[in-house]
Amino acid sequence: MIAIPVKTNKLNSAISTLFGKAKYFALINNKGIEIIKNEQKNGQAVIDWLKSKNVDTLITSYLGKKEFLKLMNNIRVYFAGDKTIEIDNLLLKYSEGDLHILNQRNYSNFFKEELENNDCSETNENTEHLENKLQSTNRMIELSDFYKI
Repeated sequence: MIAIPVKTNKLNSAISTLFGKAKYFALINNKGIEIIKNEQKNGQAVIDWLKSKNVDTLITSYLGKKEFLKLMNNIRVYFAGDKTIEIDNLLLKYSEGDLHILNQRNYSNFFKEELENNDCSETNENTEHLENKLQSTNRMIELSDFYKI
């Protein structure tokens, strides 16, 4: 399941620039899009809530470093960009492989925060490239089921 923080409870809402304090989240699976009000108090609580919803992919335009480190072993995180974009256009970019998957090496390039070096191993460039190719293939399969292509 894919989660996207969004500004409103409309099906084609624009993505929110907030994560923990986003008003709503769009949850997307092969059955469709559901917009759910975020009643969590902070980013850590949102992460636990997303995990309870079986989210395995997060697409966001902002994520704090503590939240990113907590997510990176369980949920794939993609950078949505820093421009306003609506859910349908964002999902199209995701399906075409145009979003960057975040890891320890590139996190600070997108969010301008430095990660502390910890025990998690960094992915080398070749592995990252293969991972992005595999994710792109999986996205095409997921979205073809969703859009009945």
